[in-house]
Amino acid sequence: MPNRLHRTSARLWLLLCVVCGAAVLLVAILLSEHEAKVRIADHEQLIGIDLVESVDQILDSVSSRRRHELAALAGQPCNQVGSSLANLETYLRYVRAVALVSGGRLYCSSALGAIDVPLADYPLSAGSGDRIGLLAETRYQPGVPVLVIFNRTAPGAGVLSIIEGDYLADALAHGVRYGAQTALISVRDTGRINARGVFQPASTPPAAYTTRVASRKWPFAILVSSSEAFISGMHWKYRIAGLAVGLLLDGLIAATYLLAFAPRRLVLNAVRQALRRNEFHVVYQPIIDTASRSLVGVEALLRWEHPKWGAISPASFMEQVESSDMLGPVTQFVMRTAVAEMGQRPPAIPLRIAVNVAPGDLQRKGFVVEVEALTAQLPVGVSLVLELTERFLLGESARTAAIFNTLKAKGVRFAMDDFGTEHSNLDLLGRFQFDYVKIDRQFVNQVDTGGAEIIRAIVSVAKHYQLKVIAEGVETESQHAALLAAGVPFAQGYLYQRPVTAEQLASLRQEKAIA
Repeated sequence: MPNRLHRTSARLWLLLCVVCGAAVLLVAILLSEHEAKVRIADHEQLIGIDLVESVDQILDSVSSRRRHELAALAGQPCNQVGSSLANLETYLRYVRAVALVSGGRLYCSSALGAIDVPLADYPLSAGSGDRIGLLAETRYQPGVPVLVIFNRTAPGAGVLSIIEGDYLADALAHGVRYGAQTALISVRDTGRINARGVFQPASTPPAAYTTRVASRKWPFAILVSSSEAFISGMHWKYRIAGLAVGLLLDGLIAATYLLAFAPRRLVLNAVRQALRRNEFHVVYQPIIDTASRSLVGVEALLRWEHPKWGAISPASFMEQVESSDMLGPVTQFVMRTAVAEMGQRPPAIPLRIAVNVAPGDLQRKGFVVEVEALTAQLPVGVSLVLELTERFLLGESARTAAIFNTLKAKGVRFAMDDFGTEHSNLDLLGRFQFDYVKIDRQFVNQVDTGGAEIIRAIVSVAKHYQLKVIAEGVETESQHAALLAAGVPFAQGYLYQRPVTAEQLASLRQEKAIA
């Protein structure tokens, strides 16, 4: 029954991973399409802003240059001011001609002299300041679009400047060169001119566009839409990126499934190959004296660096290893490596080398002999500490107790790991002669939030059984201070040092002069 449940669970997880992989790929593609649209819109917005600034500069230049001098001429007889008007017009950029207006009629032109044209022939946008308008042509130059600016100086009087539409078309052409399919200038109620200089009446629908950017200074807007080539290029660019991200995430999902839910045989075979190829190594987390912060021991931790998948967490494979015949080789590797590496570096020799052992280790034939042989290799003053959990000890047998006592007699020390996290069975402390009890990080994390009393209680219990306390997972100075105040003699955690190799540990000891 358990095997059948395991197979069913594995199939469900496989189905879930397949569904998640397909969903991730779909979401990645949809997000890439959305991102492409956003980038296209942003690009059009930038083009529109640039074109608005260009047209603003043209209009600002025409409106401001010689403004007061021209305004002073409005209403005066053309035969008296015509030459002055023509002279002033030469100072204006982009302007074809300037006309004076009086009584609602254009009566004097810098190019033609005396004229008589109704101002109404030049449709202008509504507004209180200078007004502008687009025309398909003027009566004096048919077929040539223009933009006009009217500076009103008095009711029915003022100055009308006529700008060639080609200047606007040239400005709009910059947008086309930067990937715009459509670039139009639209003046409210009067019409539009495109990048080819073609006039479109206000009454006709504009060419398709996706972005509109209005000027803040003048009553016009730039209409922009991207070219098909640019749109296609952006969509393909982000589709490829989205597909790559989706496939990468799918690869991670597949890798996670293979590592977490692959058949037990494949996991154990991978572990066997890793041992043969020297992919495993051991790192050491220092255990310090809380009062002096001097090094008093290390905890040996197994690490797997896979050539393809990189660092693999022990949580991904140790559960299978602990219930297989690979437990012996793995535990032997950790203990032998730790004893050998620490014994080769006298400057970095700790007082204690702690190694985690699994439930099956004490049941293995030859385990006692292995430990005794390694203990004999330790330098004088250095001891081996085997860390066991409450969960393991609750299932004790007569053989477990016998092995425990035998190793104790040989000088091996024992630590109860993760004390209080399982069943908190204090009877275990009476039945087994432990040397240390380790406080789990979940209790250490609570010392900053009023949990110091729990630590003091554990320290009190440990003292009753003549045990020394080691706190795990110390990460802040405030936690260290609280543990020191609570009477915890030993601690380990990232505050003091992350797990390091034997070489790094030796260097750190030399640098910090840790005694």
